[in-house]
Amino acid sequence: MSIRETPIELNTFTLFQQGDEKAFRLIFESYQPMIFARAIQFSGQVEEAEEITQEAFVQLHHYRERITGPESLYPFLHRVAKRIAVSSFRRRVLHEQYELDQRSGWEEASPALTQQLDYNELQQELEKIISELPEQQQRIYRLNKLEEHSYQDIADQVGLSKNTVRNHLALASKFVRVRLDKIFTFFL
Repeated sequence: MSIRETPIELNTFTLFQQGDEKAFRLIFESYQPMIFARAIQFSGQVEEAEEITQEAFVQLHHYRERITGPESLYPFLHRVAKRIAVSSFRRRVLHEQYELDQRSGWEEASPALTQQLDYNELQQELEKIISELPEQQQRIYRLNKLEEHSYQDIADQVGLSKNTVRNHLALASKFVRVRLDKIFTFFL
């Protein structure tokens, strides 16, 4: 089957959009091998590819009413799997960089800071700061900064305009940055 062909009939697609479990299962069985193969290409690891594939289908189910037709299923799944793989790669690189920094020591940082603030404490402080934001800003900040969703993805999820999301994110980011600066200034 070529990527452009869709093995899903319009009737099955309509049932899927209405939340029919059997229709979703049929779509999953039809597209899972292709999406899994693409996820392996993106990530290079079987376990991670399985997680990417699973999350792509979760997103498909979540956004099923927005998909325009059966021919849009594969492009949607492919785009989502690629986005998830890129986000996963970024997190892995950041984690590896953090581990490297921890092993080699932060030579440019104050010894008092490295002794008093380890990664978990910093995470806790960040969570505390984020929890002080208004609920809408918290959600938008987490979706963008922690889960790496685009403005448009966030706007679609929370039902706001892209500009409103941008404004909320700007306010939230400024608040978080100011609070973190105060914490770092205190320790330095």
